[in-house]
Amino acid sequence: MDRKKALDKIKKCLRLATSANPNEAAAAMRQAHALMKQYGIGQSDVDMADVEECTAASGSKVSPPKWEAQLSNTVAKAYACKVIFTSGIGRWNFIGEMAEVAGYTMTVLLRQVRQARRDFITNKLHRCKTATKVRRADVFCEAWVSAVYQQVMTFANADVSLAVEQYLAHHYPELVTGHKPLDRNATSRRKFGVRSLTDSMHGFLAASDVRLSHGVNSASPLALEAT
Repeated sequence: MDRKKALDKIKKCLRLATSANPNEAAAAMRQAHALMKQYGIGQSDVDMADVEECTAASGSKVSPPKWEAQLSNTVAKAYACKVIFTSGIGRWNFIGEMAEVAGYTMTVLLRQVRQARRDFITNKLHRCKTATKVRRADVFCEAWVSAVYQQVMTFANADVSLAVEQYLAHHYPELVTGHKPLDRNATSRRKFGVRSLTDSMHGFLAASDVRLSHGVNSASPLALEAT
């Protein structure tokens, strides 16, 4: 039996240790402790066993735009995960008990917001210079992400678990946070006028078809419904 199988068996024994039958509970606990000793598995290893990692490709290899970073944080909050951007590779790495669904959700939402961005540029910004299109489209995307975030805030009340924090400390001991995303409107934030408000409005409206909600069963605590 390898270490992974031993962990799975230990977890099963610990679940049985909560049995209402005292003899069954005691036997399960003894077996769990014996396996932990045999394979050198500590309680923190058991706690971290349910933590997984899942990635979603970014649109940038080095510095993702501000709205994309905001989206990754929104998804991470929805699924009680931590998220790390891997520079050079260009991907978002979600870490948590629901990392798989977080990575999937990020991939889907990125595809949707990019399509909405293209439609916005084509339909609303066809007379603008390229640089202007990029900046205004960023404002549009930030509003799109903000609309999704507001949905998340209505139900995402779970904090990142201690097991995730332990996992990060164990697997990423030298992790440095604080990577600054690219804000292409940084110099014009003080001039946020009617045009920017209009771009934001279009972004909010474009996100109206996106639905993040509670799932229907415990295997899928949250669900993404988007068209």
